[in-house]
Amino acid sequence: MYIMKKNTITKQSKTFNVCYLREYRDPENECETFNLYETIYRNVPIKYLKKFDTDKMKMKILKFCDWNYKEDAANFVNVSNVEIIMQKDYYTSYYDVFGDNMSTDEKKREKLHMWTDYGQQYDRNNIRKDFNPKLTKSKVYSYNGTRCH
Repeated sequence: MYIMKKNTITKQSKTFNVCYLREYRDPENECETFNLYETIYRNVPIKYLKKFDTDKMKMKILKFCDWNYKEDAANFVNVSNVEIIMQKDYYTSYYDVFGDNMSTDEKKREKLHMWTDYGQQYDRNNIRKDFNPKLTKSKVYSYNGTRCH
């Protein structure tokens, strides 16, 4: 287990997200690993950042998630983590990354598809609270299987 900061605060970030990740070995290439994320707290107002961005709080969340996560994957490498991800990075879409190379139709569609899957579109097992579901629904194509746009 380890704890790290994913990003630094920017003036544009009005919220942050607390995400739990688990690291797995790629079965097709044993030398590489990948992370799977679950959002624990989504769209937390920035005024609570100091409360969540402490080693004590992150360790508390990490222990809870590790204890309650039901793992059956053989390629889990026993590494888990809690990360604070700012709003700008959490809602980065394919359009934000590749928008210069897209057609008009692609731009419209890809603004709603997330570049990194932090669990933006689903309330997975460990989610405790979404502080602003309207913000989430405005940024994603579908939410918990229901199309938003």
